[in-house]
Amino acid sequence: MVSERCVVLDLQASMTLPEFLDLAIERLAPVTDIPPGRLVAAFHSREAESSTVVKAGIAIPHIIVNGLSRASMLLARCRGGVIFPGENEPVHAILMLVEGLDHRFFHLQALAALSRSAHDPHFMEKWLSAGSVEELRDQLLETHRSRCTLHRSACV
Repeated sequence: MVSERCVVLDLQASMTLPEFLDLAIERLAPVTDIPPGRLVAAFHSREAESSTVVKAGIAIPHIIVNGLSRASMLLARCRGGVIFPGENEPVHAILMLVEGLDHRFFHLQALAALSRSAHDPHFMEKWLSAGSVEELRDQLLETHRSRCTLHRSACV
């Protein structure tokens, strides 16, 4: 299941996007079997194309990588906030998605589902007040699993 494989970070300090990516990729690379340098470069390139901040305080960085057979996710709560280039407000909720080139359709479905969750008017309140990120992760991903919005290979 995605919720069992999903990488979770619960961070306190404020940091820049490059600092955050270093921490996130350290945890995400082993799950994807993609070299850390390739992941970091892909996320930086994606962010340079256009910001992945979807609303104040929430970002959904996402990449498609050739050769990846199943989706991988990383959820991060950063109480101090991550400073994204060109954004006025720090980001406290980061929902990262890595998907394979052969599964672009499912990538778009997953992005849409994450975006719907992020636009829930109570999302940020729940995110910041959750006893643990795992609690929120389970609630967030249960919605996706029940709607079949993530690539099936991400759920096994």
